[in-house]
Amino acid sequence: MHTVRRERLFKHNASKVLVDQVEAMEAVSIGGILGTANVAILSAWLCRDSPNHEWIIAWLVLKLFLCVGMIWAELRQYRVSLSEANAQQRLQRLTFFPAINGVMWAAGVLLMWEAGNLETQLILMLFTVAMGAAALLELKPHLPALFLFFIPSSTAFIAAAVWKHDQNTVFVIMSGMIFIVWSVRHAFTEHHRIIRSLYKKYEVADLTIQLQEQIVIAEEATQAKSRFLAAASHDLRQPMHALNLYLGALANFNLPNAAEPVLGRVRECAKTMDDMFAALLDISRLDASTLEANFTTFPVLTILNKIYVEFSHQAEAKGLVLRVVPCSEFITSDAELLENILRNLVSNAIRYTDRGKILVGCRRTMYGIRLGVYDTGIGIASNMQPAIFQEFFQVGNRQRDRSQGLGLGLAIAQRQARLMQTEITLLSKLGGGSAFQLELKRSSLKLVHEKKRIDQPSNTHSLSGALIVVIDDEKIILEATSMLLKQWGCEVVLALSGEEVLQNIVTITRVPDAIVCDHRLQDGRSGIDLVSALRHEFYSDIPAVLITGDTSPDQIQSIVNAGFPVMHKPLQSNVLQKLLSDLIFGTELKKA
Repeated sequence: MHTVRRERLFKHNASKVLVDQVEAMEAVSIGGILGTANVAILSAWLCRDSPNHEWIIAWLVLKLFLCVGMIWAELRQYRVSLSEANAQQRLQRLTFFPAINGVMWAAGVLLMWEAGNLETQLILMLFTVAMGAAALLELKPHLPALFLFFIPSSTAFIAAAVWKHDQNTVFVIMSGMIFIVWSVRHAFTEHHRIIRSLYKKYEVADLTIQLQEQIVIAEEATQAKSRFLAAASHDLRQPMHALNLYLGALANFNLPNAAEPVLGRVRECAKTMDDMFAALLDISRLDASTLEANFTTFPVLTILNKIYVEFSHQAEAKGLVLRVVPCSEFITSDAELLENILRNLVSNAIRYTDRGKILVGCRRTMYGIRLGVYDTGIGIASNMQPAIFQEFFQVGNRQRDRSQGLGLGLAIAQRQARLMQTEITLLSKLGGGSAFQLELKRSSLKLVHEKKRIDQPSNTHSLSGALIVVIDDEKIILEATSMLLKQWGCEVVLALSGEEVLQNIVTITRVPDAIVCDHRLQDGRSGIDLVSALRHEFYSDIPAVLITGDTSPDQIQSIVNAGFPVMHKPLQSNVLQKLLSDLIFGTELKKA
């Protein structure tokens, strides 16, 4: 199969190689013609006392006349662009001219050779060797042209010595044969080398094109996968979003004691699904490049303390020792992204460590600090380590136990690290634990005021009496949202489409306090356009939030570019309550 493929590539590129051969020979053809003319003039002048002087002058005139004709023909040919269609014809001309030069030089040697005159013989032999060497350089792309010049010119002095019964015949024949054998061998070697290099060039070019085509195909497949996941995720988020709202409303009812544990379990299951959707959303947001690192200078100890407080009880419950080594260094990085990365790494360490300890600490390096999470867990085999940061890859979870997540944590952490202009590295041995490390830039500041980026939970204001407009093309979501809002004392205006909400606003006697709108509606209107239209109708910049189940990078980017706060389905009831409170009462809302 490989041989057949190479033969096809050879045939496909033969015409291109032919063009390169012609181009290389045409680039030096005029120089070669002028070179042989100069040698002819010099040879005739050196042999001016020869008995054949008159014949030599006639030979020189004919030689110069032919050289002028060949140069004129070459200059005319340059007006026509070289192509695969005319390359063969031009190659024939480039083969014919060396043949004429070779025959003419052979005739000149026979005329100028003087029996017994070793000085003249050595000069003619030297000129022949020089022209043969030049021909090897100029004509090696095409062996017929080379040999049609080389054979008559290089054998001429041997023929002259034999013909004129020269006393130096043995010396001349031996020298000539050595030169001919060496030149022919060198000619074949150089010719095959240059031809192989030309074919290799086009083979590499063909492989590059094929690789580019495969890259395009892979990118299209990736985009198709992303579109499929976005569509599937959107459809799954709709009922999940409604389920969370109904569970939130159900918690406000007086339920029998026996029902409360069941409700708690259901909410735990919903929370697990929410976490999975959140992981998919994080991947989409990172791939969409909607996140930017916010570099500030802060003490790394603040992050380490949060990690210890969050995970020490989890480690203790599993019988593990979580040790966080204090660090006095200040770093320049993104505090929130770094905290997310460490949270992910420590969570994984606890999950995959059955006994022993987990160590989180820093080490000073030449250019900064190396922050690492070290565990005594199951470790990772060397053949699995290259795939550890790929999406949906999980060590030791062949049963695909979804209580252990989707296998997106490390993929997200690596993307976040690259956003911070660093990278997570792994050192691990099967059965010998793992070490995840990343390099961070150390700050030269000794004391700075840390800028807190992690939002502190704010007090949730009462929503009683607030007028909320809710638009969603899923009736079940409208009903769940309405039930929840009314339990909070809100007045609610519901609509399944943009047309319906524009009809319903006629009955509204005051400006709504907030708008909660689905981003993608079935009537073809986007939530961005619809919120803008409602604001125009009321001549008021009504607080609004778009809620979407889309994970498509393009969709996420369009919402962010429009400047709207965006929340993602499924949404917990307490999150929705705080969200509306922040919108209505002016609390700064962090955009997703």
